[in-house]
Amino acid sequence: MLELSFIIPTYNRHQIVLKTIETIRKQYPDAEIIVVDDGSRDNTENEIKKRKDLKIVYLKNQINQGKGVSLRKGFEVASGRFIIFTDDDLPYGIEGIDLIIKALKDGHSIVMAERDRFYDNLIKKIGRKIFNSVFKTFLGIKIKDTQAGLKGFSQETGKKIFALSFTNRFAIDLEIVFLCQKLHYPIRFVSVRQQDTSPSSLSLSNLFYIFLDTLKIKFHHYELS
Repeated sequence: MLELSFIIPTYNRHQIVLKTIETIRKQYPDAEIIVVDDGSRDNTENEIKKRKDLKIVYLKNQINQGKGVSLRKGFEVASGRFIIFTDDDLPYGIEGIDLIIKALKDGHSIVMAERDRFYDNLIKKIGRKIFNSVFKTFLGIKIKDTQAGLKGFSQETGKKIFALSFTNRFAIDLEIVFLCQKLHYPIRFVSVRQQDTSPSSLSLSNLFYIFLDTLKIKFHHYELS
């Protein structure tokens, strides 16, 4: 069995995702890299298809549908013993990925990055306080950081969790943690340092949609076993 699969959702950032692919390939030459293009209108598709790399799997949403949709597509086709997803700008570097892989190899089925600090302006700070005090509290989630864009799973566990998920956009990370709690799956956290300060996906304009998804998560009838 292939050991590692990386899933990278991306949208309109072909130069950034190509750099991330190069970095991952250099460190993990035998890994499967699954790029899920969320309806990009830039040159992402052409640039990735030009690469002569048989271990790159390119998937594309015909319209922009969100991170949740992209991750489900990636997990459905991933063949690695361990499946890791990361933001397309690799904000926690190879160092963060190494920590995730080590914990997975040590026997943990779910490993999530937890940021040691946040790079927030005033708007982001307000949004984060609302996020933590309302959404996470409503779902009974007490962990410090659900939104770090670096998480790893054993194949069986990751495929099961993402097959049960249904949210399409910003709340997918919340839903994954919620499902882990519902299934009584322990989560191993590793502390990471954010290396890139590009804008966070969490903003005040997104909070309404996260609120709606949070309600859906809370009252969705998951078929758990």
